[in-house]
Amino acid sequence: MLRNRVFRALVTVQLINAIAVWIHVVAVQWVLTERGESALVISLAPAAMAVPFILLSMPAGVIAGYASRKKLMAAATSTSAVAAAAACVLTAVGRDQAFAMVLSVLLVGSALVLVGVPWQSLLPETVEREDIPAAAVVDGAVFNVARALGPLIAGIGLGLVGAAWTFALVSFLAAACAVLLIRSERGSPDRTRPRRPILPELVGALRFVAYSAWTTRLLVQLVLFGIPSSALWALISLVAYDRLEMNSDGFGVIMALVGAGAVVAAFALGGLRRRLRVRTFAAFGATTYGVALLVLAMSTSPVVVGVAVFCAGAAWVSVQSTWMSMGHQFFPDWIRPRLIAVILLAFQGTQAVGALVWGALTDEIGLQGALAIAAAVLAVSAISLRFVGLGAESGIEPVLTADVTEVGGGGAAGGGPVEVRYTYRVDDDDRAQFHLAMRDLRRSRLRLGGRDWRLESSVELPREYTETYRVADVAEFLEQERGRLTVPESVLRERVHGCAASVSGPEFRTVAGR
Repeated sequence: MLRNRVFRALVTVQLINAIAVWIHVVAVQWVLTERGESALVISLAPAAMAVPFILLSMPAGVIAGYASRKKLMAAATSTSAVAAAAACVLTAVGRDQAFAMVLSVLLVGSALVLVGVPWQSLLPETVEREDIPAAAVVDGAVFNVARALGPLIAGIGLGLVGAAWTFALVSFLAAACAVLLIRSERGSPDRTRPRRPILPELVGALRFVAYSAWTTRLLVQLVLFGIPSSALWALISLVAYDRLEMNSDGFGVIMALVGAGAVVAAFALGGLRRRLRVRTFAAFGATTYGVALLVLAMSTSPVVVGVAVFCAGAAWVSVQSTWMSMGHQFFPDWIRPRLIAVILLAFQGTQAVGALVWGALTDEIGLQGALAIAAAVLAVSAISLRFVGLGAESGIEPVLTADVTEVGGGGAAGGGPVEVRYTYRVDDDDRAQFHLAMRDLRRSRLRLGGRDWRLESSVELPREYTETYRVADVAEFLEQERGRLTVPESVLRERVHGCAASVSGPEFRTVAGR
């Protein structure tokens, strides 16, 4: 996998960009801490980094489906370089107020999402499908190497040369990423599909989530872990400054230990991951993270806290990589970039909201109380992961079916919205099973892009049922049945056909657009 030149180049850009982002965020967080800002204001730094994920993840996921992803990443890193340079100038002239510093985090953080989403969408195209889980682990390792090196470099930079030069380094690294991406674009353009409107594509992704039970469960578990886990990133500078009485160098070391634990976990816990069920592995990580937060709340020993944050970093990457690994393996190709964007949006959204919650709570009840409450919520997350789980772990692999649905029955052949109609004749003994199968088929039709699904029976012919739903046009229907129909979706259709004595359709009827 690492022998793949394209994969290796993209990993390098991802690493350098993430290091630059973390240097910037930690430097801003420490500057605000030394200025004596409140815990809520300090927590704005990690929260601001997550805001671009909330605003940009899903549009970036749509654009990544048709645009040149390398050009998109180059533009993002160029913007990051300009924002860091502005922070450098403001700091040098003494205008490093909280608003300006947090705004610079917003802009630099935008580079993380506008590099991360296209990179994630390129991953399945860059490596073989069987290598995707390993590639996701490498990606997690890269992200957490950055979390190790970024804070450490920030701490050293703040201690030796000050904030202005530290921000200058961020600008240089971001500019280097932009240059690397621009040069690589010349020989490998990567535009893939025709341009599509963003809003309908976003709605399609949300519809898929709404009608995919295991995707919904995955996101619920992600949020339940993400909110309490954000306490570490929001409050770690206060732990170092107030409880451990460290300077910027010590803070950099503490943050480096978090990232180092994550890196070790990425490379050393693969065997444990293979031996344990996904739910057990994730629950173990959540439990470890919660215990680490308790240690931060109770101990003032730098050594004990150092061990705790090392373990927290290991737990972080263990749980965090689970979301991406499952997404890469189980999301269908046609919607994967958008759903990866949903995962990033949800997780970073919980980091932003959680950071503000823990900052405000610290101002009200103190640092120890906030960390203890976060640890308690993580205990709930661990229990939920262990006993509720993350949804289906097998049987939903997104392999396209070999069957191709033929258009029959005549009807609308032009553009515009159409109603698709199937007619089923069901024997009395099979009615109960038929209704159960149709309930699952309804979710399938809707997550693949159908709307206004209905199943109606005839009063005159009680054994006859009519299924109808709407699609944008016949071309959309063909794409659903040929480009989106995976083996699991096909199995649902076979269940319905097995319960029916006869099936006719599809037939099409032109309807007024809605």
